[in-house]
Amino acid sequence: MSEADVPDSPPTEGPSAPPTSKPSFKQRVGRAFRLAGGLLFLLILLGLAGLYLWLGTVQILPGEQAIVLRLGRYVRTLNAGPHVYFPGVETLERAWVKNQRMEFGYRTRAPSEKAADPTSESEVDPLEYEDDPNERRMLTGDANLVDVEFVLEYDIVDLRTFRLSVRDARGTIRDVARAAVREAVAQRTVDAVLREARGLVQADAEKRIEELLRAYTPRLDGEASSALGIRVLSLRLQDVYPPEPVREAFRDVTSALQDKERLQLEAQTYRDEVVPRARGEAQRLVAEAQAYRDSKVLQAKGEASRFTSLLGEYRKSPEVTRARLYIETLETVLPRADKIIMQDGSGERVMPYLPLGRRTQER
Repeated sequence: MSEADVPDSPPTEGPSAPPTSKPSFKQRVGRAFRLAGGLLFLLILLGLAGLYLWLGTVQILPGEQAIVLRLGRYVRTLNAGPHVYFPGVETLERAWVKNQRMEFGYRTRAPSEKAADPTSESEVDPLEYEDDPNERRMLTGDANLVDVEFVLEYDIVDLRTFRLSVRDARGTIRDVARAAVREAVAQRTVDAVLREARGLVQADAEKRIEELLRAYTPRLDGEASSALGIRVLSLRLQDVYPPEPVREAFRDVTSALQDKERLQLEAQTYRDEVVPRARGEAQRLVAEAQAYRDSKVLQAKGEASRFTSLLGEYRKSPEVTRARLYIETLETVLPRADKIIMQDGSGERVMPYLPLGRRTQER
């Protein structure tokens, strides 16, 4: 029998697969722990991320600015409002930028506890001051010493320049302000500094401070330099007075000058009162003289016109006009005398007399 005639044998089956079974309790517990561990790790990561973001959230108050440094390099400037930065990688430096104040020649100290207590019966002023004679002592242009106390107020407009351009910005500003005021005082006499030139000293010192700070400020990243990142608001001379040994003499001089100014003002007031009155009186006299002149001129013209008219009448009737003029002249010369008119040839023994005037007066 050949191999082709041999019938195919049924295929041999391999080992049978074990029947499917449910996981054991131990397996289920392990799987639950692994799942809980993953969730816990995810929650921890989310918590750490939230904490990191919370630590990196900052609220910049109005009147403040902040600069962000990333690994020591400037990145950005933060203005008022909420902001986010990355702690550990970035560093935040914030500062108050509005109404900065520097005092020169004195220092305002914190009030003592007794003075600050509102229930205390002490009448001590709560503000306490500490003098700095070396800082306030200055030399004028006429080689006299004078004590000058002043206050500088400014705003920080560029915190980056203020913080990063120089090592000690506030110290630089103090030195520059002191030098500017000394320069302005040295250009004037002691009398001018004590009295009329205080405003000029303030204006010149403010301008000089801006110039010096702008010259001292370096350029950052090619940007134009500013006055050390600040804007000067005002420089006020609080008090200017001579040194203690000669203070009384200066007070006497000042008092004398004040008396001089007072007397000048009184004289000015008297002049302003008398001169207009005299001018009015002069104008009145001139007006009266002009009125008198006009009346005399008009009277003369009237007399001339009357004389001209009388001349025409006289030429017509000389005797009648002469008699009338004679009678009118007597009336003018003797206005209250009794007048008796007599005619020639009316009678030699009996005088014709008719008292018309007297009878009229008696009535």
